[in-house]
Amino acid sequence: VMILLLNTWLSYKENRTKSAIMSLQSCTTNFREDVKAVFSHLFSLCNNDADNPSPNEIMDYFDRIEMWNGVSLVLDSNPAVVKTIGLDTNVMADLLSTIGRCCSMITM
Repeated sequence: VMILLLNTWLSYKENRTKSAIMSLQSCTTNFREDVKAVFSHLFSLCNNDADNPSPNEIMDYFDRIEMWNGVSLVLDSNPAVVKTIGLDTNVMADLLSTIGRCCSMITM
């Protein structure tokens, strides 16, 4: 349920900022380990620590748990990730169309 709520929370543009995301950090102490993992990946996007997973790993994780607003957040904050996905040209057009609907113009 928490992942669904977080995914919905990320759908609002004002919640996709670094300060909004980091404001959640103090609320995660009593969560289950699987939910802590989701937040850990989310917080990693906001920190430039060398120990953090790469944007590709974070996107793969969000894709695996089907947290699509997390995937779009990774693409929005790290547009170069699109080039490393290795998609077929025919699929890339659909992906760019989807990204255009949920990410900023800078990502495009």
